[in-house]
Amino acid sequence: MQRFFRSVATITFVSILACVPTFLSSQSASAEQRMKGSYVGAGVSVDSGGASPTVNGRLDLDSFSIRATVTGACESGVCATLFIPTVTYDFGLSENANIYAGIGGSVFTLSDSSSSVSLGTGAVLQAGAEGAISKDFVVYGDGTYFTNGGGTLLKVGFGYKW
Repeated sequence: MQRFFRSVATITFVSILACVPTFLSSQSASAEQRMKGSYVGAGVSVDSGGASPTVNGRLDLDSFSIRATVTGACESGVCATLFIPTVTYDFGLSENANIYAGIGGSVFTLSDSSSSVSLGTGAVLQAGAEGAISKDFVVYGDGTYFTNGGGTLLKVGFGYKW
C-alpha cells in the first residue's frame, strides 16, 4: 500500500512540475487570472497508516501563500499530531483555480494526559490544486512528500474563504 501511495505522489508531483513552464509562459498574459483569497478548511488526509481528519489553512499573499496543515489521531489515550507549515507559489489557471508547489517543514508529536514529546522535524515538498466552487467555498487537494523518509501524505478537503 505504501508503494502505491508513493507512486501516486510521484506521478502527481512530476506531472505538476512538467506543467510549470506552460503556466509560467502564459502568466504574463493572464497575471490576474488566479483564485484569490485566504481560507480555512477541513478534510481528510491519507498516508500509509490510514486516514485521519485534517484542518488546513491558506493565507493569500498575492502569488505566494502560507499554508498550514494539522492532522492527527488518538488511540488508547495517546494522541499523535502532525503540523506542516509550507510556503507555496500559486500558478493561476483561471480566476477560480490554482495549482501550487512549495516547500516547508513538519513537526510530529505524541502526547498523553501527562506529557508531550516531539518525535522529530523535517523538510517537506508540497504540490496541489485548489478551486472555488462558489463565492465563499473552495475545494482543495495536495500531496506532501517528507524528505526525511517519512513517506507521503495526501489530503483533500473543503474550505471557507474570507
